[in-house]
Amino acid sequence: MTERDNVVWLSGNYAGGDNVRQTYDLAIPAGASGPAGLVFCIHGGAWVGGDKDGYAENLKQLCAGQGVAAAAINYRYLSGTVCFADILDDITAALAAIKTEGLARGVCFDRALLTGASAGGHLSLLYAYAKKDEAPVRPVCVAELCGPTDLEDDFYYAGESGVARAICVEFLRRILSDGAGTPVSPETIGTAGPALRRYSPLNYVDRDTVPTVFGHGEQDDVVPYRNAQALEEKLSACGVEHTFVSFPDSGHGCENKASMKTVMDLFFRYVDRYLK
Repeated sequence: MTERDNVVWLSGNYAGGDNVRQTYDLAIPAGASGPAGLVFCIHGGAWVGGDKDGYAENLKQLCAGQGVAAAAINYRYLSGTVCFADILDDITAALAAIKTEGLARGVCFDRALLTGASAGGHLSLLYAYAKKDEAPVRPVCVAELCGPTDLEDDFYYAGESGVARAICVEFLRRILSDGAGTPVSPETIGTAGPALRRYSPLNYVDRDTVPTVFGHGEQDDVVPYRNAQALEEKLSACGVEHTFVSFPDSGHGCENKASMKTVMDLFFRYVDRYLK
């Protein structure tokens, strides 16, 4: 534990072992006590890469500047022995450990804003939508960028997609097969459908879905723009509070600065409204 600039900085393993893929960082405002909100960051990297360390300075700045606690986690990468359900279990375990850490310091985390980009966006949406009633810290809103919302979209299996060009379509199919826990290919999409639907955030949207801010590049060739459009349509149909920010002339990196400013303004609005 360290304390600097009125921020208490903590790190730990949420699974009780030494697996670096099951660790968290947590920033708590010095002197905080009682009920509190938590910004909870989930990294991207196609579910097989990435790391929480990229959030470290942002967590400290958010904590010091906004007076809210903020955390980031590692999770086990998808593999032949780890599927999406296991990653969701990691998120639950991390939230439980962070809540326990807070209680030891007189802080009770009782609500969370989940946030991430790409694979982290997918996991933020999926967890907040599908696990909100059983989470140790209740998700109250989501702010995400370019996350997959519909894993059944045939874009992910088409050989001409940007994903295929970037990492090869066979590798992508293996990732999704590992995630779904069943073989995924154009030939098996019918039988794999139920598993893919189970891990698609779009299928959990209902009238009780948490408020959501999300952005997506119109030229994204890694996660199709139509995934975001489908989410926008369903959130609207169910009357869920949300804002969809389009990034013109942008790919998967959401390069449009004006759109990014809009998303960040909305993010801080959610922090003020739902966490403070």
